Amino acid sequence: MNFNRKYLSPTVCLLAGMLYALGFPTFFGASVFLAPIIGFALFNWALDQETSLKKQFGLSLMYSLGFYLFGFYWIPHTLQEFGGLFFPVNQLLGLLFSFVIIPQVYCYVVLKKYIKHPVFLAVGYVLLERFVPQQFPAHLGHPFLSLAPTIKLVFAPWAGAPFYSFLTAFIALTLVQHKMTKQKPKLYYGFIAVVLFLHLPFLYPTKSAENLTPLKIRLVQPNIGNFLKIDSERGEVNSIKSVLDSYYFLSTDGIVTKRDLIIWPETAFPNLFFSETFKADHKLLLPPVIRDIITKTGAELFMGGYDATVAATNDQSYQSDFNSAFHFSNQNYMKDVYHKMHLIPFGEGLPFGPFNKFLSGIITNISYFAEGDTYTGFKTDSNLKFVSVICYEVLFPSFVADMLNNQKEEAQFMINLTNDSWYGDTAEPHQHLFLSKWRALEFNLPLIRSTNTGITTVIFPDGSESKRLSVGEKTYLDVDLEIAPRTKTLFQIFGIWSFLSIALVLLLIELAFKRKAFFQEIMKTDKA
Repeated sequence: MNFNRKYLSPTVCLLAGMLYALGFPTFFGASVFLAPIIGFALFNWALDQETSLKKQFGLSLMYSLGFYLFGFYWIPHTLQEFGGLFFPVNQLLGLLFSFVIIPQVYCYVVLKKYIKHPVFLAVGYVLLERFVPQQFPAHLGHPFLSLAPTIKLVFAPWAGAPFYSFLTAFIALTLVQHKMTKQKPKLYYGFIAVVLFLHLPFLYPTKSAENLTPLKIRLVQPNIGNFLKIDSERGEVNSIKSVLDSYYFLSTDGIVTKRDLIIWPETAFPNLFFSETFKADHKLLLPPVIRDIITKTGAELFMGGYDATVAATNDQSYQSDFNSAFHFSNQNYMKDVYHKMHLIPFGEGLPFGPFNKFLSGIITNISYFAEGDTYTGFKTDSNLKFVSVICYEVLFPSFVADMLNNQKEEAQFMINLTNDSWYGDTAEPHQHLFLSKWRALEFNLPLIRSTNTGITTVIFPDGSESKRLSVGEKTYLDVDLEIAPRTKTLFQIFGIWSFLSIALVLLLIELAFKRKAFFQEIMKTDKA
């Protein structure tokens, strides 16, 4: 009996972490939005069974391990593919990473030690999600996306995914409070009922958009393997030819209706550009394959590649180039370029500040890109404004909001260039797409997603998709879009403050009810 009690809480937390992971696409398939609610409730119940902070941290480790086993099981594969680490080293490092995948839970344990109120606890957890650094932010509220577009996530453009994280945490904490106190928190259940009611589809009749501008795009998915890609980037002539031949064929094949914009994925072009030179002189000849594609199709070209820094020299490799997105006019000149600003730790750089340059001579399988500093705004020949984010940048709503808010003219759509080839046919490409969809909902703009190995698609502001190109397909996708005028969403303007204002309203309502009960109790006492 004592043995069972000793291992009950750790087992419950391991299961809770697995349920959290089931809220996202996994090797089991589709996400289950209810699973993280149940998981977070079980996790909090287990924490309440222990008084020792040390034991509660141990339970958090089990919660993280469960999340890793069902959600981030693909990390060892990536360590092998990207870092050249094989069994058992990659598996051991994967287990080590499992303890820092959701670091906010450790801070939450400390918070829960001092705060018991469900609203404050739920708010605190969401703030931890927002401000505790994470490389792959998979938050409590994200699984609600699986309901869209069947159910309109009405709070997404108001308060973003943070509101749904709050809702998930609040429901879980309310259930735990009900279980522990045996008292039904009617106000809390009422608030949850109102929020759920506001999501009923009949409340939001479909409205036809006006002043639409057509945009015909072609998304190229070449499915180029890592060996060939790296070999071409190192300058091997046959590999370069093979890569560029694939892009040429997929960009020009079978065009029935003229395309306005052809889009290639992240780091598609293997050779180094010098954008400052090309932008300064529009008469300079672009690389032959780019000229030939533009001449044959009459389309603009938007693609990922590498751009040299101004300070780059022949004997310098550390931060000598940018991971970039280039925009070429259908008149065969470079219009503009965006340099990736949010680099991936341990993939595109190191997080050790002044020691990075020294360590770059020791740890050599990292790209060490320079960091961009400009939120570039692009414009098509038909005067449609757009922005571009590269790879994991799309996972950070505050970064995307900053980019949109720093545009002179409001962007009407966004392009996300990605290369998920390092992850193989695992859950990661599906999870990456799943989390990316939130930006379309939060900022009310179409998100065009171009990838090397999949998944390539267009995501609309209601969470629906165009036809998609799946993992491993080598082909192209033609999509005819109708781009609507766009205004800033509340979430774009106020960010995390939008969600906090809703939580504040709930707290004020609760305070009003408690004050009323307090004065009623006084009146009863006086009458007696």
